[in-house]
Amino acid sequence: MADVRQILPTAPERDTELGQEESGRKRQHIVSNQNRWSRTVLEFRDLAANSWCELNFQISWHPEEKSRTAHDFAMVGVNFLTEDGSSIDFAHVPGLTRAQLDPHSCNVAGPSYYERGSDDMHTGKVHITFLIPSPAKHATVTFRSWRNSHPFTVIDPKLSQIIHAAGSEVHKNTAPDPSDSTISDPRRSWFRLSTEPVWFRYGVVPIQTLFIRGQLVSEIAKSDGALARVIFRNRHGEIIAPPNDLPVSPVVGAYIDIPVHRQTRRFTIELTPPDQTVAVDLGFQVWRDDSEISLVAPLETSLGDNLQLESILSDEPTDAPAFVKEVYRRLQAESKPAHKFTDTSLIDELIDRPTLLAAPTIHEKLLAVQQSPLAAFVQGQLTLGNFEAWSLPQTPDWTEDPYQSPAWRLEYQSLSWLLDLTKDHNPGAIQKALDLAVSWSLANAWGQPRDPLSAYPASVATRTDVLLRLLAATSSTKKRHLEKTRIIAAEIIRHGFALSEILGQNIFLQSVLQIRIACALFAISNGLPDFPLSTYWRSIALNQLRIGFDQLLGSDGSSSEQSQYYRLELISLGMILRQQLQELPECEEFRHRLGNRLKDNLKIAVAATDPAGMLPPFGDTPHNHHHASWLRRLISEYGRHLLSDPELSRELSYPLGPKALISNPAGLLSFRYYLQKPNWSYFCATIHEQRHENGHSDCTSFVYTARGVRWITDSGGSGPHEAGPARQYLLSSRAHNVAIPDTREQSAGLGWIEASISLDEAHAVRIRTNVHGPTYDHARTVLCLDNLDAVAVFDSFESSQEAVSFEAFLHFEENIAVALATANLAIAFHKKDRLRIIPHPVVGQFTGLGIKNGHVGRAGALQGHLSSRTGGLRPANTLHYGFAGSSKVCGGVILTINEAGLRRILDLVSTQPLQDLLR
Repeated sequence: MADVRQILPTAPERDTELGQEESGRKRQHIVSNQNRWSRTVLEFRDLAANSWCELNFQISWHPEEKSRTAHDFAMVGVNFLTEDGSSIDFAHVPGLTRAQLDPHSCNVAGPSYYERGSDDMHTGKVHITFLIPSPAKHATVTFRSWRNSHPFTVIDPKLSQIIHAAGSEVHKNTAPDPSDSTISDPRRSWFRLSTEPVWFRYGVVPIQTLFIRGQLVSEIAKSDGALARVIFRNRHGEIIAPPNDLPVSPVVGAYIDIPVHRQTRRFTIELTPPDQTVAVDLGFQVWRDDSEISLVAPLETSLGDNLQLESILSDEPTDAPAFVKEVYRRLQAESKPAHKFTDTSLIDELIDRPTLLAAPTIHEKLLAVQQSPLAAFVQGQLTLGNFEAWSLPQTPDWTEDPYQSPAWRLEYQSLSWLLDLTKDHNPGAIQKALDLAVSWSLANAWGQPRDPLSAYPASVATRTDVLLRLLAATSSTKKRHLEKTRIIAAEIIRHGFALSEILGQNIFLQSVLQIRIACALFAISNGLPDFPLSTYWRSIALNQLRIGFDQLLGSDGSSSEQSQYYRLELISLGMILRQQLQELPECEEFRHRLGNRLKDNLKIAVAATDPAGMLPPFGDTPHNHHHASWLRRLISEYGRHLLSDPELSRELSYPLGPKALISNPAGLLSFRYYLQKPNWSYFCATIHEQRHENGHSDCTSFVYTARGVRWITDSGGSGPHEAGPARQYLLSSRAHNVAIPDTREQSAGLGWIEASISLDEAHAVRIRTNVHGPTYDHARTVLCLDNLDAVAVFDSFESSQEAVSFEAFLHFEENIAVALATANLAIAFHKKDRLRIIPHPVVGQFTGLGIKNGHVGRAGALQGHLSSRTGGLRPANTLHYGFAGSSKVCGGVILTINEAGLRRILDLVSTQPLQDLLR
């Protein structure tokens, strides 16, 4: 084991609102229940950058605490500081989530999620793992009140990091430097500035101030700072003279000086464009090439307060047309005569059918490649997701929830099903769709929705596309319904304000949701190009799409998205968007860069698909998709040009026999044995980085199919489908096929391939992980025969503690029966097929087998469940096994469908190469 450094906190006087109490040698910090505003702040200094750390403490709650099952009982916020104490803006930090009150945060679960024995003492142990990104040297940690009904106490908080002696080799338990893995580097979106400017283009609104916010980070103590060159352009791209208040240099032209007096400098650029301006180019650079300054990206953008959603709504417009009328009134009040708006009937001039039809909407195209066309709304019957048909009321009030399902409500409120009424261009059906959309708009005053889920950004983005398509369909009918089409056009504009503010504030970075929002705003700006804000909306949408795809998809086939399902959705969105951008010359460089990333990630998706056409269910995975069919439709419609790539063609040919994918960038380890009959076999494990708040703790979890029978599965799950303890269970390590040492479930971190050995018709891979914190050295070794008739999975844990033990899980498909035959043998049954599960100790002692099915109880002890197609949990068999040792333990199980496979595995385990991997 490597040495672990324990770092104790100090309490910065400027931030501490609550005192601390000393009890013996333990430090105690009391946080009252003043809901988010009660807090205590500690500072941890002299941290090692680019290294994972663990924040650990005890939390003590009141005996009468009411929020026992809240997964966000309390909140821990983290702010990263440079050596001189200035704060750094990171777009993301592995292990933490971007927040509003604190730069980054992590939830602390309520009392029901700790061990049962903790109830007697009213205390539990909390471990939070995250990366200390360079150039951070210090961090402030805020313990904040959140859902707690009574005060709680934080006891003995400290940070732990592995110590590396100067000049020594990197310890085996240390994850690779994130800067070596571009998809994981929190500074990946930063620009190292030089005397050659980094350019950004923004559309502007005439006479309205544009605000650009960002941060500069200097690697040296003193710096000359940087500058932003400013070029205003008219609609023909010609340069317009800058206003007199901007300094002008004969070398760089108009510019804004941004001095840097400390290591970081937050800045806000305010630009009021001259007459005839439609766009402004900002070029960030340094004065001298030896300046070591980086520009933190993405930048934040906004218009003046008078065009902010909150400001416009303060006058309480009653509906969408009133909202747009107020927008025009504000624009008119500040416009010069050349920009005067006559009256709100201008909204009619925005509606142009050919332009609306050409708007690059994404939703219906994505839906078409995801699944075969199935009408959701037929003869008044609404069928959404995996739910049964439901009769839509004649006059819905938009609070309907027939299945008590968040997933159903999200799709219902998105209005996606209205597109079914427009497919046949039937005037009566289009009229029905229009009436329903108008009904929704009139019922949902902005900020006061009938159903709060209708304001969820995914629902807003989808509904935007639907309203654009509906407006195009309605404008083609002979009966124009002017008043209703005005309402729909106004509602689209109201959606545009919300989407633009979400994008401008970078709220959902590192998320497919950010891409969906940007696509929807881009569609509005193209569908209603004459609206005064459309040019601005278009620019921020394109900037976010460029940065978003760069952040989410690596050029080496890597992805920051944990779920294979959402990776495929990202690929699909990118391929659809790439085709839609082909007529825009200014997007050619973006299209080219995007095309390379999509091709490499598409290869991984094809290679990871099992012979039945399904991607492994790691991370969030909805149930109602067949991924191979999805891939075929996607490539046929949007990716034929990619078929010239020989590597992709080889993957698509899906050759017979054994095939292995062992890839750190992809975060996957998979083996398949493909025959053109049902008797195919497949094994896949995930080693992907775990960092999102809603991500699954499933590093090294695996699935296994042998001779056409799916034996070992993953619990799966999907965010919109679950809530409460069920959701938290599906995210937990207990819901996956992983090993847990000393009841310490996984936290943030990743796995990486330490060794890979090809054997005689077999393959062995050793995976190292850091997901159990710095006090555990963990490795999982996988041994697979080429025909996958037998596999073995071994876990090794080493700790500085005198004793260490672990428990591991195997989750079986719902149609699999499992029985304990002897103390050292379990058998799974599927019709006439059998799978034997045989424990195999290497170091330490085997501690037994057990089976749970549908076990319920306290929120932190659920076991024996898989995710349900319609949300919640369904019972299934889960086998757990354990091993114990002194300071090190190693053991695992052999899974085999026949005696020959078992003998072959046992022979391989006894060989020196395998013994070296295991010990």
